Amino acid sequence: MNRCPAKILCSSRILTAGIICLFIITMTTVDVSAAELWIGAATVDITPNPPVALAGLRVASTIQSRCMANVLALESREGGRVVDQAILVSCDLCILPGIQEGLRKHLANQLPGFDNINKLFLVATHTHTAMMVLKNQYDEKDYGDAMQPKEYVPWLYEQMAQAVKKAWNTRAAGAVAWGLGHAVVGGNRRVVYSDGSARMYGNINDSKFRHIEGYADHAVHILCFYDLQKRLKATAIALACPAQSVTNREVVSADFWHDVRELLYQRYGKELCVLGLCSPAGDQSPKLHYRKEAESRMDQFRGLTRTQELGRRIADTFVDVANVIARDIRDSVSLVHLVQQVDLPARIVTDAEYAGAKKMCDAMDAKKVKGHTEWYWRTYQGLVVDRYLAQQKGGWKNYAIEMHVLRLGDVAIATNPFELFLDYGVQIQARSPAIQTFLIQLASAPAGYAGYVPTPRAIKAGGYSTDVLVNMISPDGAQVLVERTLESIDSLWNVPAK
Repeated sequence: MNRCPAKILCSSRILTAGIICLFIITMTTVDVSAAELWIGAATVDITPNPPVALAGLRVASTIQSRCMANVLALESREGGRVVDQAILVSCDLCILPGIQEGLRKHLANQLPGFDNINKLFLVATHTHTAMMVLKNQYDEKDYGDAMQPKEYVPWLYEQMAQAVKKAWNTRAAGAVAWGLGHAVVGGNRRVVYSDGSARMYGNINDSKFRHIEGYADHAVHILCFYDLQKRLKATAIALACPAQSVTNREVVSADFWHDVRELLYQRYGKELCVLGLCSPAGDQSPKLHYRKEAESRMDQFRGLTRTQELGRRIADTFVDVANVIARDIRDSVSLVHLVQQVDLPARIVTDAEYAGAKKMCDAMDAKKVKGHTEWYWRTYQGLVVDRYLAQQKGGWKNYAIEMHVLRLGDVAIATNPFELFLDYGVQIQARSPAIQTFLIQLASAPAGYAGYVPTPRAIKAGGYSTDVLVNMISPDGAQVLVERTLESIDSLWNVPAK
């Protein structure tokens, strides 16, 4: 999960126009009147024939479950006039470095009536057993007979483009409902010890183990989309847990989202489009710290694998919620979609962090290492050493992101490209004026992997996910993200700017 140094430096430029645009939005009111909702949906397989290069520098020769891209196209109309639009693509991939920009270019002039290609946006489920898409960074690595990343990415564009065009071209008048359920899927993955230090997936069978660091959110946010006969057409399901039950294996897997879809297909038919969405969950995981044997015993009694058990919990919650919200299906709702470029304060590389990284890089350079160690070394060179040198020249003070904020009826939807710690998502939901707020992390980052955004508490405790190597923005930057997101949501509910 690293980024090309040249792109890192480019991404640090201050997007003044975006800040001005955001200021204007928060100082004005937005038309949020209800309108006729048009809906299109499509699903496409994005799994090539193996062998194929996987995220994490592995090669898969086996497909455990196929990775998919699910597309939702939305349009509101009033008296035949288009009010607003959005196309959301949920991908069974780990990260989306520049993939959004590439797909937008690939689809240029191929979506008649779609007025702003920037209103097409992508998000990842963060499965760690998906295809490698960091094509530029790994052009020098040869994966043998496997499909190379530089070959896979153009093929991926074509597959996704066909689904986007199908969803857009088949949109029709429909309806929507939303609701909230709960399922135990993820939990905090940072283990804290008596000396105050923390480790991701740390050993708990240790006399120095004291507690799990933070909160776990078991909410399942659900959007249901119907045709005018109130037949279920598509759903978007958001929960605070990445798809990471299957890791470090040489197989292709969509993780628990595959099992969710299979169960929903059995009940509602294979034409149902199911978008899996990962809410802020940088410190969350479906992996267990304790009670492992008891959980495994229950899985065995049910005759289920771990991903199947998690899929069962999510699917059961969906069915329960869908039955309840069927009493409030609406065919006339507000749809407003804001696309903003926002600069966030970067995390600054300290002198000590630079010195440590430089020493390691020099040692690795002298050894001319290859393989995974080379990848690790090149990552430190680009994301610590080069970043520090750019800061000394007055650059890399800000990190620019693209943020999407939507209002759909009483629901707010907001994206960010990070692995954002849960606490920040809770802040946004707690202060949002919307009845229900869907937050989506791991949206496409223009220049590559956007990194983790830990809390100050986590940085103090240390451990992976808090290192400057994988932190593009500071905790101060995270608070700016929280405030900018809330200002945008407030504008869609005509809340006076503060």
